[in-house]
Amino acid sequence: MKQILLVIFSFCLHFVLVKFGSLFTLPFGYASIVWPVTGVILGMYFLFGRWILIGALLSSLLAFYQDSHLAFLPNYLTASLAVINIIQLVFTKYLIVRLCKLPININKPYNTIKFLILTGPFSSFIFSVIFFVILWFGTALELEVLMYICTVKWVGEFFGIVFLTPIFLFLYKNDFVRRTRRGKAAIITSVFSFILITSLYLVVSNIDYKEKQLNFINTTEPFIEQFNITQTKIKHHIKSLDGLFQASSYIGRSEFELFTNKINSDDTKIRALAWLPHITHEQRDEFEQSLKNEGVTNAQISQLTNLGMITALKQPYYLPVFYIEPMQENQSAIGLDVSTHPVVSESVMKAIHNKNYAISPLLSLAQQQDKLSGIIVYYPIYIKNEIGIEQFTGLVEVIFEIDVLLSDIYKQLGEGNFTYQLSYDDNNNLFKQESHHEDSIFTYSFDITMFDKNGSLTFDSTTEFEYKLINWAHLSIMVVGLIIGVICVMFVFFIVSFNSNLTRKVTESTAELLKKNDELEAANQAKNLFLANISHEYRTPLNAIMGFTEIAKRETTDEVAKQYLAKIDNASDILLNIVNDVLDLTKMQAGEMALESIAFQPSAVTTSVVEMFNSKAKEKSISLTCDFAPSYDLWVQGDELRFKQIIINLLNNAIKFTDNGGVSIWGECIDNVDRTRTLLLKVIDTGIGIKPEDQERLFSSFAQAESATTRKYGGTGLGLSIVKQLCGLMGGDIQLTSDVAKGSEFTVKLNLPKSVPLSKESRAGQQLGSSKTGAIKDMNVLVVEDNKINQTIVQKQLVSLGARCDLADDGQQALNYLKHNTPDLILMDIQMPVMDGFTASTKIKQDLRLQHIPIVILSASVGKEDRDKASSLGIVDFIYKPFKQADLFKALSKYSTIDKI
Repeated sequence: MKQILLVIFSFCLHFVLVKFGSLFTLPFGYASIVWPVTGVILGMYFLFGRWILIGALLSSLLAFYQDSHLAFLPNYLTASLAVINIIQLVFTKYLIVRLCKLPININKPYNTIKFLILTGPFSSFIFSVIFFVILWFGTALELEVLMYICTVKWVGEFFGIVFLTPIFLFLYKNDFVRRTRRGKAAIITSVFSFILITSLYLVVSNIDYKEKQLNFINTTEPFIEQFNITQTKIKHHIKSLDGLFQASSYIGRSEFELFTNKINSDDTKIRALAWLPHITHEQRDEFEQSLKNEGVTNAQISQLTNLGMITALKQPYYLPVFYIEPMQENQSAIGLDVSTHPVVSESVMKAIHNKNYAISPLLSLAQQQDKLSGIIVYYPIYIKNEIGIEQFTGLVEVIFEIDVLLSDIYKQLGEGNFTYQLSYDDNNNLFKQESHHEDSIFTYSFDITMFDKNGSLTFDSTTEFEYKLINWAHLSIMVVGLIIGVICVMFVFFIVSFNSNLTRKVTESTAELLKKNDELEAANQAKNLFLANISHEYRTPLNAIMGFTEIAKRETTDEVAKQYLAKIDNASDILLNIVNDVLDLTKMQAGEMALESIAFQPSAVTTSVVEMFNSKAKEKSISLTCDFAPSYDLWVQGDELRFKQIIINLLNNAIKFTDNGGVSIWGECIDNVDRTRTLLLKVIDTGIGIKPEDQERLFSSFAQAESATTRKYGGTGLGLSIVKQLCGLMGGDIQLTSDVAKGSEFTVKLNLPKSVPLSKESRAGQQLGSSKTGAIKDMNVLVVEDNKINQTIVQKQLVSLGARCDLADDGQQALNYLKHNTPDLILMDIQMPVMDGFTASTKIKQDLRLQHIPIVILSASVGKEDRDKASSLGIVDFIYKPFKQADLFKALSKYSTIDKI
């Protein structure tokens, strides 16, 4: 009785574990990386003997005959697989008895290693090879797939045996493993390792499977898109034919042929375009005579019946094919009356009734009756008579073969990754690709609209695509996990003794590392905040220096003073560039750098920068030349100012480090297939060059070639760092090649969206026009600024432009002023005492009397949060301190009276 119970128990347990392991079977079938059944049954076999094998054999036979992947194997091969699984257990026990000294003392590493190797990897490998041979002769799987399946089987059984078999040997007293007081620790370690490694692999595999699934869906998108594009082209052809018949009261066959040849193209794979006039019975003889006069072979109106083509019976009207192009391949369809056609007549009537497109079911074409893949799209032509009433005059039709159309798209875009089928009209019409099969791993359906019918495109992965699921890297992760797990089981008894101490040390080390990490992050944030604040503080006094310098240059007549002021102005520009570089760097590191997106012409931007540096090059007696490819005139969409900043930094460096020879700049624009353009820009100089060991760190912040370079040439070392990060933000990169004493070549590569040239009006709108000067005069501007020096500068600059200026020290004073006055424009600082600029702007925008007044932010720095807040208030213009009169002029010009008229 005990033996029967063992057989029943082992049968049930084996069957349940097989079903559990099958949940994790490979997409190809046959094997699972999570296969606990071998380890569990082997452990029970060690404890309870051969009766366990009988139940396991019966369960194996039942499970294998139920496995759909093995259904096509001969019965003897299926039975052989079941028997081999049992022989594996017997063989493993034989190895342990013959080669190990029993009972095994697992406290000794050598005995433990020997036991685990013999039960796990060695015996599993032998029988995985046998499994490989059976599948090799019994299946048509590729060699790589077979190798992967058998490797997975080996790893899965190895995995189950190593971690689960020892558990049974620790539970009960037996002749194979010596009892130990630490048995529970070994059991817990084995179970935990099994679950952990299994979970890790399943998570990684699931992520990889989902990525492959998404990748499969993505591979079908170009096919779907091209299908929709083709359908749109067909609609355009139909509309063009409609326009042709609307434009002329009579269209001859030659005119129809000429027109269809112009609109039709080979890429849509249309079989024919045709005209089917509305012919009454009274007009039938005249119509058939016209066919005879044109030399048509079948010069009569015909009707399709079950017996074939016959002369059309008498009826009130007919819709025969009259013109069809190309005519030579489709002449057999001429004269066919579609109003009585047994397949398409319903679609024809629907098109006439709805005055819209109507698509036919799949049918055999009159000109090619050997296959059922033809589709016809009908469109009615209604023409207004003299009294304005629409009259039905006939149909235009587009004929295509769905297999030819889809096959062409497939060859271009999808071949090798998937097979497809098309259905429409509630699946009443179904077309399958010849190689389409539905027993695939990945399937994706996409709903479409085919003219007046709803349908779907269904894609199934090909074997070639499914082979991409083979992932040796993930399997390697599992093997590494197994090795680590085995080590854990082997040394668990040594680990237990100092486990608590190790845990404490790990916890302390982790806490210390987290603390250090927090300190580093805080220090980095503090650095960025400091740089941003110090840059902001520099701008306020620099605004005074640059502002008063510009005013003084304009007001003084002393030439010596003008020279001094020019030098102050140049030095201020240098200092401002340094401040801007530091601020740009902090924005980039904080992820707050936002790029504009406007249309610009690279050649024009580059030329304007080169003109800026001409005088600087002449001062050093070096040449500055341009060599642009014709494509460099193409337009792109991006941040024109940041692109300009890249060129300025590169040219400035090139001229700075070049004393002899010259600097040349080369540009080219390359069209890409994904609606982008690759912008290539090279700046080449004959300067001092850069050592190879210095080139790697040249694009790092605050880095120059060497300290001697800094002493001789100056600079912060931020320019190239900013250039590299700007290139990255624009989807590109910068490369350097250089030889010491020979020169350097910087190559910028940017990927930007394509754009079309701006109209003359748009370009004029981007430029400041001298005609605005008159409109600026007498503008009343309210300046809200708490700094008295800045108030003086703004006031003088505005007065110089002819505008009137009133001042307010803070937001509250501005609101008090606005109670009795309505200026044309408000220049608003952000940071002010009493009431800040945003609070005041909010109140102004909420006042119906004042909300029309444009507000321009006037501030030393504006971050991303400030821009977002300004945008929510409808404020889009900013003037950054330090500013020049041209900045004020630009803002006033935008909101001048001329613009408002």
